[in-house]
Amino acid sequence: MQSLQSTAAHSVWSYFSTICSIPHPSKHELQLVEWIKNWANEKNIQCSQDDIGNLILSKPASIGFENKTPVILQAHLDMVPQKNSDSAHDFVRDPIRTVIKGEWLHADNTTLGADNGIGMASCLAVLADNSLQHGPLEVLLTTDEETGMTGAFGLKAGTLKGKILINTDSEQEGELYVGCAGGVNVNIQHHYEKMETEPAEAGFEITLTGLKGGHSGCDINLHRGNAIKVLAAVLNNLDAIPFHLSLFEGGSLRNAIPREAHAVIVCNKQYQNSLEILINNLQMSLTEKFKNSENKLQLEVKSCHLPTSILTKKSQDALLNSLHECENGIFAMDEQFSDVVQTSCNLGVITQNRENNRFDIQVLVRSQREDEKQNIATKITHHFEKFGAHVRTDGNYPGWTPNQHSPIYQVMENTYQQLFSEKPKTMVIHAGLECGLFSEQYPEWDMISFGPTINFPHSPDEKVHIASVDKYWQLLVATLKAID
Repeated sequence: MQSLQSTAAHSVWSYFSTICSIPHPSKHELQLVEWIKNWANEKNIQCSQDDIGNLILSKPASIGFENKTPVILQAHLDMVPQKNSDSAHDFVRDPIRTVIKGEWLHADNTTLGADNGIGMASCLAVLADNSLQHGPLEVLLTTDEETGMTGAFGLKAGTLKGKILINTDSEQEGELYVGCAGGVNVNIQHHYEKMETEPAEAGFEITLTGLKGGHSGCDINLHRGNAIKVLAAVLNNLDAIPFHLSLFEGGSLRNAIPREAHAVIVCNKQYQNSLEILINNLQMSLTEKFKNSENKLQLEVKSCHLPTSILTKKSQDALLNSLHECENGIFAMDEQFSDVVQTSCNLGVITQNRENNRFDIQVLVRSQREDEKQNIATKITHHFEKFGAHVRTDGNYPGWTPNQHSPIYQVMENTYQQLFSEKPKTMVIHAGLECGLFSEQYPEWDMISFGPTINFPHSPDEKVHIASVDKYWQLLVATLKAID
């Protein structure tokens, strides 16, 4: 990232480069936390860690700004670990390798971690720069946001003194976010019965790769293929071949649209040629179906070792029909904000537990409305229970209700107009910002969220627009100075 050191946001890029060099996927943030603690100690910046793992750093007001309203800058420490199947990257050990392509910064076949690494880097840059003008300042860096909002859930009332919170976890420059969706996890345990395979049979692996995936909230309106749903439909289209299912897995995170899935089936060897022809035909059908959203979809079949066991016909039908018929995607659009999804769900993960003869399935439901969120979660619960599965919900977190009279919104709107001679858009985001949880412990906080332009977070296609980081940084610095 050396070439970015000449940009207006050079200090942000410098800290982001360091963040990329330190592995920090969800639940593995310790190495980054220790680096930040040591960095703060070297710079005489007060830093503490609460019981749940959040970092709280503070900086006194600039001279003449001592009586200004105290502000909290907020970002999360973790990143989503997603990679392409041909990548050998180990998120727990390897640094993120960055690549500049034109106006964008990417990673090499993995997620970049600009979500929320750019926000985190900007918080550190503000703390380090004593030439900036601002009131009393705190920085809150939360832990494990991407897999459960653990840090936000565990933040205790009275820990922070600020009155305004600026969240840096939005992903479109020129937009100020005043609300977000809440979410709830639906966890399904689908037990199955099995039987032994016959020696005369053969094993075949069917793989679906090349889908774009993406953020299960922000990208759900792009109508991309869901690998789990697509592969279940493929297997339901193999009627001409008497097969038994042995394995089915796909996706890796509940909050990412699944990009890949694979299954192992067993059938008589005489059907191999017919199977290959049928899979090739289905590949062409899927290419046509997703021609406007997926250009690298790849459905393949190859011989594999004959597995020792397969699902019974009853268990196989129950699993495949439950996946195929599970509603997925958009349920409702927001009436107040055009082009904003109000309610959706993402069938995100299916893994197979062979020891316990069970498939574990994760669905994430999102909505700006609590009643719709719970209704959809109940609907999905009843759907899978109909097929004999055991279902439970957890991780329920609230949405963030827009405040039409937010003082910090007025400050940022006016500052944006002064800097760039245009008004920013007022938005809500169909994603789970931590602001909703903060409002439960700190109902008095005046909150807003903004960020640079980050496309396709939660997927290996993630990229951040370089010029937008400059504008983001200018707006952040000017806003801190303008707060009264």
